[in-house]
Amino acid sequence: MKILEVLIFLIGLGLGSFLNVIIHRLPKGEKFFFDRSKCPQCGSYLKWYHNIPLLSFLFLKGRCAFCREKISLRYPLVEILTGILTLMFYLKFSNNLWTFLFFEGYLLLGLAITFIDLEKKEIPDPLNFSLLFLGLVFSFLGINPYVEDLGVSLLSALSGAGLLFLINEIYYLFTKRDGIGFGDFKLMAGLGAFFSYHSFYYILFYASLSGVLAFYLYSGIKKISQKGSAENNNRSVLKAEIPFGPFLFLGSLIYFWQGVLPFPLPGLR
Repeated sequence: MKILEVLIFLIGLGLGSFLNVIIHRLPKGEKFFFDRSKCPQCGSYLKWYHNIPLLSFLFLKGRCAFCREKISLRYPLVEILTGILTLMFYLKFSNNLWTFLFFEGYLLLGLAITFIDLEKKEIPDPLNFSLLFLGLVFSFLGINPYVEDLGVSLLSALSGAGLLFLINEIYYLFTKRDGIGFGDFKLMAGLGAFFSYHSFYYILFYASLSGVLAFYLYSGIKKISQKGSAENNNRSVLKAEIPFGPFLFLGSLIYFWQGVLPFPLPGLR
């Protein structure tokens, strides 16, 4: 591996560490700039060497240096994912720096949305609107290989939100309850701005498939871990709220790596 590629991976780890700060603080309305990190359990301020991406977690054996409470596995997971995917994005768009930077923004926002939605079952508007804005600017500059121009990007954003709204209305008609949240509508608008309406079938297919698989996996784990009658277990599983945002982002990632480029840029590999 080249030195530059190692550097890109390390930068990705650092960005993942910062993402963890955003994931932890943004839903609480806390500042995530110019404020020292502290243990969420005991509130002790961490030393700089407690914040070295991945290495600090390993050296501390997954526990706080002060109160010895376990550190969530989410922290190293986000760092590793961000590092690996950042490197993969760079290798894909190494000949087009600006395209790489815009897709890196999509990646960082998508990962933050994914883990916040998994933990809090909500998607903060600043993340969704940032994704939408970034996608529109990307297309306006004419360097987005998935979207022809700003008009298509804007139309796709509106269509994406409208499509999920329609699906939710149909679901509500039969079940008398909402199946998709407003945060998901806005997320689909952002994904539409990045990938155009050509991607909707693929994103929704992959999102639905992965969501169903995750539901059955969750159901199996729940039945094994919970005590009580099978009927009570089935009821609790059916009432479980599983966020759709992470699966929408996963669906867009799968679509991205299919290599479907309706409007390829010169030099893209």
